[in-house]
Order: sequence, then C-alpha cells, then structure tokens
Amino acid sequence: MKAESLPDWVKDPAAKDAYRQAMYRSSVDGMLNYCKANYPREPYVAPTGDGPKVKCTVLMIHGLKDNYFLADGLNDNWKWIEKDLTLVTVPEADHIVQQDAADFVTKNIARWLDR
Repeated sequence: MKAESLPDWVKDPAAKDAYRQAMYRSSVDGMLNYCKANYPREPYVAPTGDGPKVKCTVLMIHGLKDNYFLADGLNDNWKWIEKDLTLVTVPEADHIVQQDAADFVTKNIARWLDR
C-alpha cells in the first residue's frame, strides 16, 4: 500500500490532491499497524478488557456496508468507554461513510456537538 493510492476513494479532484499531500506527511506503516492491532484476522480473540478506557464522550458513525470494519465489530465497544457513547449506523454507507452519506454524517456530528 502506497500513500499516493490511499485517497483514490475521494471523488473531488482538489480534495483528492489535499488528501494525497496529507498521506505523504503521514505514516502509512503506522496506519496499517493500527488496523492490524485493532482489527486482527481470524481466528479472532476477544480483548480482555485490561487496557485503558476512553475517558470522554464518543460519537461513532459506522457504515453498515463496510467490508473492512464489519458491523459485528460494533459489539461491546461501550465497554471501552467511561462516558456515554452515541452510535450512529448508516445502512447504505461503506468504509468511507463521510463520503457515502456526507450530509447525514455532517448533520449528526453538528447535532452531537450542539448537545
């Protein structure tokens, strides 16, 4: 995986260039290692719950057609958070939920921040 191919999902040419420049300043290895550590391959082993918990309120928005982070992975996320969790699922969205349902995602983020 290369930094220049990561923003291929972006449709707007100007935005795609901005994403590509950001990817060059980022660590692709770091991003992949994060995913490998947090989304392991089969056989899956449930985490023990011994790690630190998130100490702030959380808004999680998930596309239910995501082929990388499956909907089953949403189970028990609240066990890792000390405050409240707001979970919003988007049935028709894939992995790039903010592009697949931009208005819906923006409205939910704004509503969540306003409360």
